[in-house]
Amino acid sequence: MKKNNMKRIACLLLCVILCVCFLASCSSSMGEPLMTLEGNEITVNMYRLWLSRLKGNYGGSDDTVWDQVSEEGKTYNEIFTGFVKQNAMTLLCVMHEFDNLGLKLPEEEIKAVDETMKTILSERGEGDKAYLNSQLSQYGVNYDILRQIYIIEAKMNYLKEYLYGEGGTEVISDNVRNEYYQNNYARIKQIFFYTANKPVTDEEGNYVYDEEGYVETRDYTEEELAEQQKKASQVMTSLTAGQDFDLLMASQNEDTAAITYPNGYYLTKASQYVEEVIDATFELKENEFTMVESEYGIHIIKRLPLEEKGYSASANEDFFSDFEENLETEVFTARLSKYEEKIKIDEELLSKYDVKSSAANTAY
Repeated sequence: MKKNNMKRIACLLLCVILCVCFLASCSSSMGEPLMTLEGNEITVNMYRLWLSRLKGNYGGSDDTVWDQVSEEGKTYNEIFTGFVKQNAMTLLCVMHEFDNLGLKLPEEEIKAVDETMKTILSERGEGDKAYLNSQLSQYGVNYDILRQIYIIEAKMNYLKEYLYGEGGTEVISDNVRNEYYQNNYARIKQIFFYTANKPVTDEEGNYVYDEEGYVETRDYTEEELAEQQKKASQVMTSLTAGQDFDLLMASQNEDTAAITYPNGYYLTKASQYVEEVIDATFELKENEFTMVESEYGIHIIKRLPLEEKGYSASANEDFFSDFEENLETEVFTARLSKYEEKIKIDEELLSKYDVKSSAANTAY
């Protein structure tokens, strides 16, 4: 797994806390307690389901990936199992807070969960609960535990809406919003030169399309690659001499998407963009520039100051589609973290389970 993939996954898992597998107080029928917090429990069975979901979503049945060592010196099995543990702790805090606030899940939400369970029983269990339980057992759960998980998922959504939704009890202020923006985003412009997938053109210079309607591409020749390197070097020389970045960008840039984003590109460390560009961006200070190469080409990037409330500008909306959701996630998890020190964990029991040894689950 690439380093930037890890960044994206770590960020994604923070959001997963808010939309996958939420747990409530458990009776012994829910399994052996693994974590407890003042009457709320997360059981081994529930924890196993989380492990299986993560494995199904990120590694599948290829167990070799989990033994690979990351740049942090840990195996991916250790890292991702740690993610699940942290998520479980956060979820336990969620349930604790839900009880503290005296909230009750609306009846229509419970009915919706029961309809989902009926569909699962019909489509995956062939109408036979015993058969469905035999399928679920590989993930550590049964019909009743899975239903409880979906109930609490609905509780989580309700709790978040109660706090931060329209008319919520804890409206996020612009000061908090701007602090999150400043701490997580960077703005760049780039001058880009392709070194891969050169479009094929006919004798008149028109693009040639394949049978599926895509522009045909080919590899660059050695002479063409040398020319691209030369052009990039000349741009760097010009920038170093003090020439204006925007003027060079207007005349030299091969990145056609730049026209769509006149304010530049907004990135976070978890953005789905070129890894080398993201890494270089966050190493630059404002108004500094550098050159990096990727599998796509040569990127000359300049980090720019963030625009005031850039997240609200219509020209930037493509970069901020998940801004409010991620902000709420960060505020929410920070709110819950105060309870973590009160959690009691059976570490010996916890050590028996990890992502690698779990079944890969993409269905539940």
